[in-house]
Amino acid sequence: AVAQVSSGFDNGIIAHEYAHGISGRLIGGPNTNCVGQNEEQMGEGWSDIFTLMLTVAPGDLGSDGRGIGNYVEGLDEDGRGIRRQLYSTDMAVNTQTFKDIKATTAPHPLGEVWVDMLWDLHWKYIDKYGWSEDWTDTTSGNFLAGQLIIDGMKMMGCDVGFVPGRDALLAADMANTNGENQCLIWEIFARRGLGWFADGGSTNNRDDG
Repeated sequence: AVAQVSSGFDNGIIAHEYAHGISGRLIGGPNTNCVGQNEEQMGEGWSDIFTLMLTVAPGDLGSDGRGIGNYVEGLDEDGRGIRRQLYSTDMAVNTQTFKDIKATTAPHPLGEVWVDMLWDLHWKYIDKYGWSEDWTDTTSGNFLAGQLIIDGMKMMGCDVGFVPGRDALLAADMANTNGENQCLIWEIFARRGLGWFADGGSTNNRDDG
């Protein structure tokens, strides 16, 4: 039998669940319930990206494979965890693109694809602005990527999907930097199928994009 362990000792799980409170309170305005009600909602993705960003250690690379829930699954740090693929900026390690939300039936596989894009974005910001272990360093790439994600949430309405989610992050960059990173953001999303011509169809149907 597999020994049962407490998820309270898994920093990734704590960050993931706490982040549900962040996305639930920011998206669509305060005191609303605007995440998780539609087919293309990215709630689990918003939570995974916080887990990934907050557990980066000195020496880590975007191309590394990162799992979620490895501790509670009894896996080592290189294990896949409870997601379909490891999170990585290396598309030979993580092959998922926007089309991979199709035929998914649960929120976690849907959210994975959103995280793939945000994780790429996070590391591209680090490439440009650097990484700092000190989260009070507001000039670091990891801080700026986190700020963009938080501010993007604030610019979303209720029940958004991937395309309006992308557009909210672009709008946040316009508000924060007058568009300094527009090209960078477009390139990151386009790399995984959410570029200029992406059409998500109805946010109530994850199969019609």
